[in-house]
Formats: sequence, C-alpha cells, structure tokens
Amino acid sequence: MALGNIDEGATKVGFIGFGTIASAIANGILLNSPKTKIAISERSISKSKALKEKFPDVVTVYKDNSKIVEESDVIYLCVLPQQAQTVLQELKFDKSRHQLISLVSTATLEDLSRDSQLPDSNVAKFICLPAIARLQGVALYCSSKPPDDDALFIPGKILYCKDEDQLSASMITTCTMGPFYGLLRQQREWLIQKGGLSKGDASNLVIQQHIAMLQDALKDDDATILDDLIQEQTPGGLNEQSLANWEKLGGLSSYNRVMDSVLERIQGESDGSL
Repeated sequence: MALGNIDEGATKVGFIGFGTIASAIANGILLNSPKTKIAISERSISKSKALKEKFPDVVTVYKDNSKIVEESDVIYLCVLPQQAQTVLQELKFDKSRHQLISLVSTATLEDLSRDSQLPDSNVAKFICLPAIARLQGVALYCSSKPPDDDALFIPGKILYCKDEDQLSASMITTCTMGPFYGLLRQQREWLIQKGGLSKGDASNLVIQQHIAMLQDALKDDDATILDDLIQEQTPGGLNEQSLANWEKLGGLSSYNRVMDSVLERIQGESDGSL
C-alpha cells in the first residue's frame, strides 16, 4: 500500500490517543496534504476539538478506537506506555491494509507486532518533536526495513534507524529540549540581572540570537559544519575563550553524562537519575 506520493485524500490516517505530539503530527499532515481524511480519538478533548474546528471537512472525532482502525489505513498509536498492550490487543487490524506507527517509546517492534498481530513489516516506531506541525525538524523512523519514498504518510523529513538501539540513541537529542530551554532561560536571567534588560527584551534577544546561530549551521549540507563553525571563531577571541572555559568547567562532559543517563532510562538500565 503506497502512503506517500499519492493523490490528496487517498490515504486515511487515524490517531489512537491525541495529545500534544499526535496533534502536531496531524497538523503537519494536513499542512502538507489538506485533503487527507483523519480520524482521531476524542482524548484529549481540547486538542481533538481544536483540530476538528480547524479542518471540519476532513477530520472526524471518534470515542471508539475500533472505529478509528476501521476508518484508517495508517494508525498512529499515541497512548501511555502502560496502556499500549491493552489497547492494541482489543483492536482488530487488517494485515493486508493497516500500517501501525507507534509513538510509545517503551514498546518494542516485537511488542507491537505481537499485540497487534500485524507482520513485522507493518509496524514501526516513530519519534518527533512538536515542530513537525510546521514540517520542521527530522522525525526518527524505525522498522524492519527502510521506507521507500512513497511508503509512509508522515509529514516532514525522516531519518531511518536500522534497529532499536540506533533509534534509542538518536532520540536522545529530542530529550534535551529541557536543558536547551534551561540554557536560554539562564542567559535571559543573566541579561536581566547584569544588563538591566526587561524580561521581554532579554527573552527576545536570546531566542533570536540562537535562531541566527542555527541558521548559520544550516547554510551548508556538510557533515563537518559544526566543526567548521567552531574552527572559524577568532583565535583568542571571546567565543573561543567561552568554549574553552565551558570545557574547563566540565560543561561538555556533564552534557554527555546527562545524555547517557537518558539513554539508560530508555533502555531500562536505570531510572535516569544522576
């Protein structure tokens, strides 16, 4: 079943569970292909209601998950980890029709295939950020085989992960939004204290400057761009010194420890605490 480069509206997409990420994916799909028929869970009520009001002609809200499966070709599983097995086992999937895409990070591909009774080739794991609603960022996709260009109905760019170990490691960067926003907030508070800026001016300055830095990093499709940007800093300059001081204080090594701890939690080796 081809799910990508098709006539608009040909593929029906369903969402079992409809929280923040599910809402972002649905919005991205409809931004990319406005005539796509989408079936969504009533929960969360506020998000399902908002999507229905925004796209009344193509979105249908259901209370019954079995109805979503019946009405869809591609089903996104967006429930809590402790709900996934029960939800899947209560549903009847069509092996010749349905593609199951799970956002449940703790459910393995083996779990998904077993509980849905779908073949391995029909199940996938999927990780993305809310920016997928704007077709931004790169989503992670893991299945038994790499996707063809027209094999999936997913908005935006996809990085194929060959196995779940690679997926677990790759998703760590999606788990560092907290530290990233924490750093921006720290800079904002420093500007307020040391520079006397208002909270609004300090927030805007920090955000816009980091956007500009990221745009420089996007200017070339080059695997060494980050190394190049560091190397081009003025010798003996403020940026070179700032990086050296950060390294001296253990900033980079502590960041590795944070990422290692998240990976250990994802792989069930610890609770992620340091």
